[in-house]
Amino acid sequence: MRFGLISRMDLREALEVARRILSHLESRGIETLVEEETADALGVEPTPLGEMDVDILIVVGGDGTILRAAMGLGNPSTPILGVDMGRKGFLAEVRPEEVEEAIEHILRGDYRVERCLKLSSRCGGRDLPDSLNEVLVATSTPSKMAEMEVYIDGVHLLTIEADGVMVATPTGSTAYNLSAGGSILAPGVEAMILTAISPYSYFRSIVLPSSSHILMEVKRPRAGAVAVVDGRFQMNLAPGSTVEVWASPHRASFIRFNSFYRRLRRRLNPGG
Repeated sequence: MRFGLISRMDLREALEVARRILSHLESRGIETLVEEETADALGVEPTPLGEMDVDILIVVGGDGTILRAAMGLGNPSTPILGVDMGRKGFLAEVRPEEVEEAIEHILRGDYRVERCLKLSSRCGGRDLPDSLNEVLVATSTPSKMAEMEVYIDGVHLLTIEADGVMVATPTGSTAYNLSAGGSILAPGVEAMILTAISPYSYFRSIVLPSSSHILMEVKRPRAGAVAVVDGRFQMNLAPGSTVEVWASPHRASFIRFNSFYRRLRRRLNPGG
């Protein structure tokens, strides 16, 4: 079994945990490939994230680091073990003090893999990176509403004025979608959520089958709008631009030991 390792770079404690993980894996005689920036910080040989051919990728960081890893993996189905070093850590599975025990569970095969829906999207003729959380179309100017036409499977659903409209996965349902008033979907639900952000209408959110094809056409503002994938990739949109969203053929995979509802409880009651 071969492991990969990537760490959050702006937190010294995260790099210390990554160094400890690398040491533990080496003590077990396990080959470990380390992402370039992480490798530079740890003083070891680097491997580009997109070229990692590993059985398990360990990600030390918060949800942002995990999203970056999921977007950059050459093999998007590589199972990810998230080690929580962030503020929310909803995608992470273990705390830093639990990581050695988690590795031993993995080596014994004592874990399950949660396979998560991802979204493909296209703007005009350009394909955007797959998203694990959401695809957002929003005004690029604060305090200016965007006017959009929304189509589901070729049928016009509504004309909406809002700060933006997003399409979220079950994984992303507990992120920006939840803050915007959308529903939470459990991982086993094969669906996506269309949610409006601060809409000037009665429409808020609708849960759609994962087989749906969604098209959003930007009508206004004249200043344009932006398409944002997982908060990381951004593309400017001119009036008249269209963004299409559908279920990706690829899935993200996460190593899990605990119930989704335990993680959800932590997300909803961060101080409890």
